[in-house]
Amino acid sequence: MLDVEIRHGRALATDHLPAPVRRRLADLDRLHEVWSARRRHQPGDTVAEGRDALLRRHVRELRAAAAAPADPARERAEADALIATAAVWRAGERLTADYLGGLARSLPDLDPPVPGAPDTGAVLAAAAAVEAHPVVRAAHLLLTGAEELRRAERAAPAADRPAGPEPLLRPLPWALATLSLMRSGYPPLALDHRLAGPQRTGPAADPFVRAVGLITDMAAAAMRAGLSRPAKSTGPAPPRPTSLAVALHRRLLDHLRDRSDSLRMVFREIEPEARIAVAAGTADSAATREQCDAAAQRVLVTPGPGCWWASIDVDLDGGMLRLLVSVHDVGAPPSGVLAVTADAWLTTDDGAADVLDPACTDCVTLLPTDCAGERWPQVEAFADDAVARAVGHLTAALR
Repeated sequence: MLDVEIRHGRALATDHLPAPVRRRLADLDRLHEVWSARRRHQPGDTVAEGRDALLRRHVRELRAAAAAPADPARERAEADALIATAAVWRAGERLTADYLGGLARSLPDLDPPVPGAPDTGAVLAAAAAVEAHPVVRAAHLLLTGAEELRRAERAAPAADRPAGPEPLLRPLPWALATLSLMRSGYPPLALDHRLAGPQRTGPAADPFVRAVGLITDMAAAAMRAGLSRPAKSTGPAPPRPTSLAVALHRRLLDHLRDRSDSLRMVFREIEPEARIAVAAGTADSAATREQCDAAAQRVLVTPGPGCWWASIDVDLDGGMLRLLVSVHDVGAPPSGVLAVTADAWLTTDDGAADVLDPACTDCVTLLPTDCAGERWPQVEAFADDAVARAVGHLTAALR
């Protein structure tokens, strides 16, 4: 759907977005088709359980991102309020200025709360009504909600201005984004507090483009979670993309071998006895299966029977690094979707640490209709980033 309208200085047509973001949106659209088809075969209580779990995660992760103090009772109350609001939105409540103004005033805020503005409802209603791709509209609502909170802050007397989290880390903007997507037939967003850090947001990226990309990744994570839930045994089972997994696995192994050659030259300048080894296999051993499954679960995937992995192991006097890049079946029974994940542990005299600390969005999602050659650049970039980050932690530990 094309829309040439510009709101708040943002061009809302998808063809105004950078090419990499458009490709991610196109991938998400294809994933949405697979997710929607599987959801039709899932029991109603399974769908509701998954939706409510994502909404509770939404509240928990946003509170963590905003560095809100731990308060389990308040967290439960905020999640209950968001779940109740989501039920109203799904029932088809008209998104009028009065309704959205009331939502802005009633949705639980973080301390100290931001005072409301009298015309906020009208501004939000206009943002909710734009014709655009659901993810683009959600990003527009996210930023509009944050802008409204900033406007309300500026309008308040200096003594009454809140000193709490910045507007973009408050509940209203994210609730608007996730509820907007749910109204368009998407799952709630899978928020992750790790995405609030400067290393994730980037210093100079356009805020709207960044929001579209971030919501795209969060929606994909939520769909992976939904695909991981079992479906009724009605209709033909989805095809398992084993040949795609095997082809990617072979490319990953070759790529990590190439990377290990350059790492070997670098580390042997530091330590002549440095040992760098590359291995690959399927997750048959208990130890490797445990590491593969843990990596899958961090990106909200219930791992299926297939897991193809390749690893780099770096062994130095000052520390040992093990990096595992894996291709997983998503769901048990498998949904037909694959997920590429990375997991890295650094062991030093101080103990073992997870040096990647991945967010739930740190994953490449592949569909059965994908071609290994077409998707390899994305998988290669993902693997390179994991190697660079893991080796960076190792070199820092050696200083």
